[in-house]
Amino acid sequence: MTGPRSASITMVQVGAGADRARVVLRSGVIAARILERRPRYVRVGLVAAGALLLGGDAVDLRISVDPDCTLELEDIGGTVAYDGEGRRASWSAHIEVGDRGICAWHGQPFVVADGADVDRRTDAELGDGAALLLRETLVLGRVGERGGAIRARAGIAVQDAPVLIEHLDVAGRFPAPGILGSDRVLDSVVLIGREPAAGEQPWRTGGMAVLRPERGGLLIRSVVDAAHLGDLAPAWGALREELLHAA
Repeated sequence: MTGPRSASITMVQVGAGADRARVVLRSGVIAARILERRPRYVRVGLVAAGALLLGGDAVDLRISVDPDCTLELEDIGGTVAYDGEGRRASWSAHIEVGDRGICAWHGQPFVVADGADVDRRTDAELGDGAALLLRETLVLGRVGERGGAIRARAGIAVQDAPVLIEHLDVAGRFPAPGILGSDRVLDSVVLIGREPAAGEQPWRTGGMAVLRPERGGLLIRSVVDAAHLGDLAPAWGALREELLHAA
């Protein structure tokens, strides 16, 4: 296996400011752009600066939120991992949120095309009273494809105590009973560090699995054959509004 075609770091750091939040950006093959900024709140768009992911690519995102600050990240368009022609690609994100800070990241679909071989990892470390809200949609294959292989890892800790650890190894050519089976889409909304308020709960509709981590929050998930069949947008919207309103 040859070395990476491109190893790239994208960095977003947010801290409080008198009139506007302090923001440090570093763009790689994923470019970061400020969309909105207030003294303790920043909204940043993430957009691919070229074709992603190709065989050999290594994408590294590093996100840091200072105490009492809020960062909202938005993927501008989805990501397709293309046929790597025998070369593996990797995508990793490391998130640090200081005490009482908030990070909300709305990810667009991550599509693993036929022939792709991908390592994907998300790690997060939260301080006291911090909260993390993530939207992630993994799709095996484009239309008419079965999809390549992906090894997805997630590890979230609150004050150094592990709260969520997940490993998912799937390949479109070899459907695994009890994991995805013949379905192609794993759609997830993850909230760590907050308990949702009582009242209307759109994640209570049929077809969704709801788990509750020990340190507070929700893991909402649907496994379907097509992204539009298990859409978690209402659940994401309700949790985002509640989280940012409280901030």
